[in-house]
Amino acid sequence: MDYNLYNTIKILKKLSGSGNTVYISSGELAEELGVSQQTSSRFIIELADKKYIERTLQNRKQKITLLEPSLDLLYSELNQLNSILEMRQEFNLKGEIQSGLGEGKYYISQEGYMAQFLDKLGISPYPGTLNIKIFPEYENVLRRIRSADGIHIGGFKDKERTFGGVKCFSGRIDGTRAWLIFPERSNYTDIVEIISDKFLRKDLKLQDGDELNIRVALDH
Repeated sequence: MDYNLYNTIKILKKLSGSGNTVYISSGELAEELGVSQQTSSRFIIELADKKYIERTLQNRKQKITLLEPSLDLLYSELNQLNSILEMRQEFNLKGEIQSGLGEGKYYISQEGYMAQFLDKLGISPYPGTLNIKIFPEYENVLRRIRSADGIHIGGFKDKERTFGGVKCFSGRIDGTRAWLIFPERSNYTDIVEIISDKFLRKDLKLQDGDELNIRVALDH
């Protein structure tokens, strides 16, 4: 991405504080960026056209909301910097167990995935996923994990359809090894799917509504 556009996203995020929306005029943004008002307007229009932001005019100011691609970009940069500086990246995620739609078993059992899970993760997963709805206070941690590279599991085709790639992150639940999996092309969601070579619900005596803590590592 063009540096000026990236810097504009950073400034907008700084101004929005803990949220993702800021009310600002083109002149005020120009002052923050150290450019002309015309240039700042051009940056905003370009970011809106590329779906990094959403903007509306309100009382002579612009209401600018950072969209998912902007947040993903910032968290991806943060992860890269931490990796370059060799800072250990481990996080706690907390949420509540929920039942899924039963689709996990179908997808996980596909041979195109299973072979790669064994090769890259060293496991033959139990057929199914454990679904966790992450608590709102851990949203930033979840975004940071989702924006990292993870271990790539490639997409593939069979005779009937195409299956997309996913990325995996190593985690532990009460000392039990597990893997968080995220579709590589999906919208943000606060539901995390977890796989393991164990039937986690049975082995850890888990049920819907239980609070769960997952320790996640980005660097291995």
